[in-house]
Amino acid sequence: MARASESALMMEILAWIRQNQYVYLATVDKKQPRVRPIVMYGYDDRYFFTTFSGDSKVGQINANKWVEVCVPIAEDGQNGYLRLSGTASVVQNASLKAEAAEHCYFFDQFFGGYDDPDYTLIEFDPEYVEYLRPGENHSQSCSFKRY
Repeated sequence: MARASESALMMEILAWIRQNQYVYLATVDKKQPRVRPIVMYGYDDRYFFTTFSGDSKVGQINANKWVEVCVPIAEDGQNGYLRLSGTASVVQNASLKAEAAEHCYFFDQFFGGYDDPDYTLIEFDPEYVEYLRPGENHSQSCSFKRY
């Protein structure tokens, strides 16, 4: 019974992620947390951020792979959130960069192709999620399992 409940919870969480690409990414700059809005998109059951190579988040992730993503959610005038904790890494694989670029709706506005030196692809691998349903007072947490 607990397994079905966790599975149902995970399906609900995944549905929210699919509906909400605008998230907040937290990294660490030495001892200082840094939070910024960013677009997170899914492709092939994986999560990605597209950014400029010179952005500070690239160096911060290279120095410390542990990140957190907050997905604000709302329903019927009530607010909630998903907090996803895990690791991020800069993708070096050219074919993955090309494939992921096809799924980024704003890619062509900023980059000249997947081999553009200003284009950096970051992969996010969530391990844990805290979920506050809109309108509820207490969050639930679980391991982030992909089904």
